[in-house]
Amino acid sequence: MRVLVACDWFLKYAVSQASALHHAGADVSLLCRSHSFEFGGSSDEREQVLGSLNGIPVRVLRGRVRSPSAALEVVALRRAVRAWAPDLIHAHENFDPRLLAIAAGFTRVTTVHDPIPRGELTPNRVEREVSRRWISGSTAVVVHGKALVDDLPTWIPRAKVAIVPHGASVRDDPLPPPATPGVLLFGRLEPYKGIHVLLQAMQRVWFERPEVRLVVAGVGPEASIVPSDPRISLRNEYIPEDALDDLYREATVAVLPYVQASQSGAGAYALARGVPTIVSDVGALGEIALDPSFVVPAGKDEALAKAILRHLDHGDKLRRRVLAFSQERLSWDACARRSLELYERVLSAGR
Repeated sequence: MRVLVACDWFLKYAVSQASALHHAGADVSLLCRSHSFEFGGSSDEREQVLGSLNGIPVRVLRGRVRSPSAALEVVALRRAVRAWAPDLIHAHENFDPRLLAIAAGFTRVTTVHDPIPRGELTPNRVEREVSRRWISGSTAVVVHGKALVDDLPTWIPRAKVAIVPHGASVRDDPLPPPATPGVLLFGRLEPYKGIHVLLQAMQRVWFERPEVRLVVAGVGPEASIVPSDPRISLRNEYIPEDALDDLYREATVAVLPYVQASQSGAGAYALARGVPTIVSDVGALGEIALDPSFVVPAGKDEALAKAILRHLDHGDKLRRRVLAFSQERLSWDACARRSLELYERVLSAGR
């Protein structure tokens, strides 16, 4: 099967997806934009990520949507894609009309990572229309959890919605717990992430376990509410992929105290390293919880504190359970198998 993976943002995800599909037996190519916004502006990291594709062809859409050369570039890339003749294009939600023009006429599957946009993303009318055309012209729409299906617009037929979890590169062995207990929140520091809830919960944790450290890592406006406190390490910066293992080595538990959510790549990253992860009962977060003891009501700092205290003291056995759970549910191999099954159904229906 010949599959073209297309994206604007979500390049890290798309590269891992393309590699997994390739290892699962598909003939894969990648179509992406040339910017490095997703990498904190680092073109070196972007090239490093693309270099991991190991010979999988990459087609790059350069420049801005309204640049003078945009039309010529679209024509050239569309010819290249038509010559390669993919059986199917798997796109990740985006607002670029040029990508849509290149993909027009092919059988399409579109992944909607966030059915309800959150954070700094506020698409305008044109962008919303481009997104709508991607989805309406797709034979199947993918979301990352059962709970997210109802968040999709009502005009999307539920019969064409499929579920493929957010993939992750799962380690062979779990990271060991740190010598000093630590609680980690990693990702975009946006209001919906519930950082204020975590700060309140930590006051309760410190009352019983004053030695626990809190690490908050990422970029965003909520960094301003994190107080200066010797028990708190604030890393208000972009964390590159090759530094994530060191970051998660500081975590006895990871927390996703979101007050709103779809799914969480940060949660998948933690679980794939064997780090027990506590989540709020919003969006599809509960679907990545190891068991109900890792799920707390959104916005309830007392419940979050109790869950943190409950899971602070654990050993290798729990971490291996987390890793086995991740391998079965979230590994890229598992996601590739589910994706290929979906593609077969889509193409069979078309035939």
